[in-house]
Amino acid sequence: MLDYDRIARFRTMTEADPENELGHFSLGKAYYDGGAFEESIPSFLRVLEINSNFSKAWALLARAQLAAGARDAAVITATKGYKIAHERGDLMPRNDIGALLKELDVALPEVKKAELTPEAQAAGQIMCKRCGRVAPKMAERPFSGELGERIHAEICQPCFREWIGQGTKVINELRLNLTERGSQDVYDQHMKEFLNLE
Repeated sequence: MLDYDRIARFRTMTEADPENELGHFSLGKAYYDGGAFEESIPSFLRVLEINSNFSKAWALLARAQLAAGARDAAVITATKGYKIAHERGDLMPRNDIGALLKELDVALPEVKKAELTPEAQAAGQIMCKRCGRVAPKMAERPFSGELGERIHAEICQPCFREWIGQGTKVINELRLNLTERGSQDVYDQHMKEFLNLE
């Protein structure tokens, strides 16, 4: 069922700032979540015009195309999106796209896999859960608590730094007040999705 208030809010956001990739993504997702797959496609395409590395948009675009009856377009989108998500280290969208390709009985594209050696581990590197690469571990936990400890153990410094920029967009675009528990939960959910900690 379509949430017309949500759609109107995100449409207003994209009209006010046509280069707002998060706004276009949220609009596409609002249509997608409501089962309006054909209507979601232009929004996801616009996201990828603005930022071709937005892995989650590739995943949802492919699923929307398939649901709208455009199987061939979905295969092309999924294949390209899989490679981009892998190269960027966006494991969650990559795995989602991989599952879609398997559903469609299409072979996964060849990609190179990283390996954490004992030498790299001794040098303070980890196999990052978000990017799937061997990369430097953060010097300390980003914040206290179980989630902070998990991020410190499983997420590399470059990925967490990237989240800081994305997290600022999430706060601004969704107008989150982090002093409120509900807003903090929304922020944490976006962070866990971005960092592949779901």
